[in-house]
Amino acid sequence: MYKAFAIAGYTAADVETRFGGMLNAFRYGAPPHGGLAPGIDRIVMLLADTPNIREVIVFPMNQQARDLMMRAPAPVPPERLKELHIRLDLPPPKPR
Repeated sequence: MYKAFAIAGYTAADVETRFGGMLNAFRYGAPPHGGLAPGIDRIVMLLADTPNIREVIVFPMNQQARDLMMRAPAPVPPERLKELHIRLDLPPPKPR
């Protein structure tokens, strides 16, 4: 994976910082479906007769829609947005 990211212009330190969750997951091995899982989680949910897909997903998002293993969603550095020509027009933060 480091070689693939190097081709894309990332240093090893960048890869560790920005994609550490994914690298950590792959240290346990590649997924058995090779990334081509056509709704297997939903099929398993139906076969197991469970009303909630969270019962069969290994790493479900929490109540704040965050994936704790992948540390997602994560803030995007302004230089990444600029290189993709993306401008954010976010509302001002709500006072607490």
